[in-house]
Amino acid sequence: MKHIIPATFSVLLLWLPLSAQNLTIPHVVDGGGWQSTIVLTNTTPNPASATLVFHKETTGGNTQPWTPSFKEVVSTSGLSLAGGSSLFLHTAGTDSTLSQGWGELNADSGVIGYVVFTIRVPGHQDQDGTAPIGASTNRLLVPYDDSNGFVTGIAVVNPTSSAQTIQVGFRTTTGGVAMAALPSVPAGGHMSFVLSQQFPVIQGHEGLAEFTSTTGTFSMIALRVNPTSSFTAAPVYFQSGAPLIAPDPSTPPYDPGNPYPPYYMSHTGSGGGQ
Repeated sequence: MKHIIPATFSVLLLWLPLSAQNLTIPHVVDGGGWQSTIVLTNTTPNPASATLVFHKETTGGNTQPWTPSFKEVVSTSGLSLAGGSSLFLHTAGTDSTLSQGWGELNADSGVIGYVVFTIRVPGHQDQDGTAPIGASTNRLLVPYDDSNGFVTGIAVVNPTSSAQTIQVGFRTTTGGVAMAALPSVPAGGHMSFVLSQQFPVIQGHEGLAEFTSTTGTFSMIALRVNPTSSFTAAPVYFQSGAPLIAPDPSTPPYDPGNPYPPYYMSHTGSGGGQ
């Protein structure tokens, strides 16, 4: 009997249903020389199921349903992953026009993943960047570099059912502090931009950007691009709690009713940013 009980318990564990999870793929690109590779891994010993749903960016941050073609599968619904296995899915990447947006991973617990962005330009080596597939949050930290010809590219996703205004705080390495906000990100929306083009106040600086929302959660990726247009993934730190970056109390109050495009810069360090 003492041998039967553990064996029976092990069999029962294999048949227990896995709890579902909903994760965000913050950026997906295809066409115009770009290709995305989505890699899913089942970290459990049990079979698992996963479904991918995509949203294509249109105008003003809005999105519409999107079914990009993948080389390995006809449908991204009900994908099967054996225990302890990985699945690689490559978009076709053959369209001359760029499409971009974001995706959802609805999967059994224990399924994790990441996405690889590949750009192919004739006469040049292929370039890759990566981003993890993960949960959304209400506060993110992104170190940025806009000095010496470098820029930081951002893609942000609002996976919720309501529009959000995402506040942004900047602290430069020389002590300058700026506060601003993104335009309202629609429900299910996706925006991509160069950080210093969206917020010219940080042009020529290095520092830390903090993105916060008081009305919902969001997700993001960052890419660091050098003067030759080569790029690599930049870190995005998922946080919780109160914001870290705040203006100097002597600075005129920021007007949340008119957050874009005005911003202000105060100086909290000895260096004095611009």
